[in-house]
Amino acid sequence: MKEDLYYISPRIVATDKIREIMVRGRFPHSDLRNFKGEIIVDSVRADGLFTNEDLPGYTCGNQFDMGRPPFEEIHNTSIDENGVLRFTYPFAGEGENTFRVRMGERILVEFRIYSMPEKYLSLRPFKGDTHLHSGFSGCCHQKEYLSPEYYAAVNCSLGMDFIGIADHKQHFPALKAMDFIQQCGSSFQVYPSEEVHLPDLHTIHNLNFGGNKGISWRLFKGQKEYDTIYNHYLAKVPAYKDHFMRHLAANYHVIHDLVHEAGGVNVFCHPFWRPNSRLFLPPAIRDYVLENRLFDAIEVFGDGKRNVEESHAMYMDLCLKAGRYFPAMGNTDSHGMEGIAKNQTVIFAGKNEFSSLKNALLANQNVAVSFLAGEFPRTTGTLSWVTFYHFLRENYFEKHDMLRRKEADLLFKALATGDMDPQYESFIHRPYKERLDGVEEMKKLVFSPDKEGFAALHKELAELEREFWG
Repeated sequence: MKEDLYYISPRIVATDKIREIMVRGRFPHSDLRNFKGEIIVDSVRADGLFTNEDLPGYTCGNQFDMGRPPFEEIHNTSIDENGVLRFTYPFAGEGENTFRVRMGERILVEFRIYSMPEKYLSLRPFKGDTHLHSGFSGCCHQKEYLSPEYYAAVNCSLGMDFIGIADHKQHFPALKAMDFIQQCGSSFQVYPSEEVHLPDLHTIHNLNFGGNKGISWRLFKGQKEYDTIYNHYLAKVPAYKDHFMRHLAANYHVIHDLVHEAGGVNVFCHPFWRPNSRLFLPPAIRDYVLENRLFDAIEVFGDGKRNVEESHAMYMDLCLKAGRYFPAMGNTDSHGMEGIAKNQTVIFAGKNEFSSLKNALLANQNVAVSFLAGEFPRTTGTLSWVTFYHFLRENYFEKHDMLRRKEADLLFKALATGDMDPQYESFIHRPYKERLDGVEEMKKLVFSPDKEGFAALHKELAELEREFWG
């Protein structure tokens, strides 16, 4: 990209404000002090108009330009003794404003600056996946590679900012990865998650993302607390012919309550999954969950292309009927290495902390993204956030992901300093039917990370943030 020859800042500004923009050559051959002709800056606003709100001339290769110039020249430009080109611009409207720096007809660089409501300028994009299974889920393959700590490093290497490890009916594996990340002082984060199942019928698969405790172990008949909540809802659900259908409907209420009690986000995941040649969730129950809003967010992009298409159609139908958006999520449900980061949830939040991510997600400040092989990335969310995401995808995330890969290298090196995990070693050699799905005390491991390396990397991340947000 030509603009890699130039440092441009800021790249994200408030709309309806006048802002100074700086452009500086990064290399001797792009140093603006070395050009002999007049340097000119042209522009078109995000709404496609000039600053006086005239429509510019334009052409699609057919020479019909209405006799008007295609760009508006900016006159208040200057180049200082350090070769920094400065100009001010009155940003108006939300979206990508186009600028080009030229010398005569020779275009030196063309770039975009995104203008958005000022209230959103404090938010940052965080890419994550809240539905990942480590080797502590007995149905995973490649278990030697899928310890929670290793899983965290791999996701960081692919440009992610956070993950939720959601092992089946288990809460503690995510805590192991969280402890590793905290010892390293990494800016990449792991949050607790849990794929909640019933002990007697696995047709319910919901995520308890970010909950401060696991809830699967509480879903056993005979526990007084569970029986009280369960019986309360059982008396209210529809009179399905099969008693297991009533059992499912009642337990969706129970799980929704318990996830909220734990402070988590209740994610309705893979609603069109087809194991053993059939839908895992009866459509009648799926519709009951949707009609009664027994979820906080919906996993729109999950595993399998057909599942994605049906889940997306279901989501759009739900939003149209309700007259509002619901938080959509892109997850992978990865049980191995091959699916990691193919789907993502990008949350625009103040900090990479669970409370901030949760509040932003519930406010629909996010985009669900799916990367199907050979296709343009598919996105779901409100128009403003989808548009902003694609600006970041084209201009910001490549640099961001490069720094995440550098941070992952530090995480891998830190992993090599730890002892063998006897808890994990014992688990992965158990037969599938003997795996532990439930509560187990976490055994703490000790690592010796390169703290100076992490501190230096965080400075690079902060510099990238300053480049884009000023």
